Amino acid sequence: MMRSNRMALLIAALMIAASIGAVVARPVMNAANPESTFLLEAMIPKHFGDWREEQERIVHIINPQDQTLLAKLYSQLVTRTYVNADGYRIMLSVAYGSDQRGSLGAHEPELCYPSSGFILHRREAMQLATQYGEIPVRRLFTSKGQRVEPVTYWLRIGDRVVRGWQRRLVELRYTLSGRVPDGLLFRVSSIDPDQARANKLQDQFVNQLLQSVSSTDRKRLSGLGDT
Repeated sequence: MMRSNRMALLIAALMIAASIGAVVARPVMNAANPESTFLLEAMIPKHFGDWREEQERIVHIINPQDQTLLAKLYSQLVTRTYVNADGYRIMLSVAYGSDQRGSLGAHEPELCYPSSGFILHRREAMQLATQYGEIPVRRLFTSKGQRVEPVTYWLRIGDRVVRGWQRRLVELRYTLSGRVPDGLLFRVSSIDPDQARANKLQDQFVNQLLQSVSSTDRKRLSGLGDT
């Protein structure tokens, strides 16, 4: 409790400092390198490891925001369903926004799923292990009627993946330095009542995807470089 109170006071103090700093040093440049233009559609392979994109069977991927809001929040959005040789399906949603300030920031799944009628049963902070390092992720266990959907996601703001209060601290750091942070929300989910199995296969999916892209694109997707 004492730790939580101290953290709340720290964030409040930084927010006050940021409001002052925003007047003195308004963001004048985007943190993303203007020379590093990329296309998510081309960056993310349609076949890698044990997984291939499935186009024959359409699975509804949760995206509760209307198209107007999606266009405002994200400059790029990729949603696909992949299947492995055993017929297991994983839904991928990757959303990129060049401006993560205030109301323009990415909307996290624990807010989006309930707004689409899902019950959020559990939320856990975890570390997803890869050969390039660990990614701080959140795992959700959700359901809507007969559809049970475990979710794994992370949020990259600027140059790092953040979770919880870290997001505000990173945003404030960029604001005070006069830069506009970009951001990327990476989410995988599967329709599966067995959360342990879903987590294992989602981790495998993430690892094989990160192994299949260049080091530059891996950094964009996960904040991880080469070890």
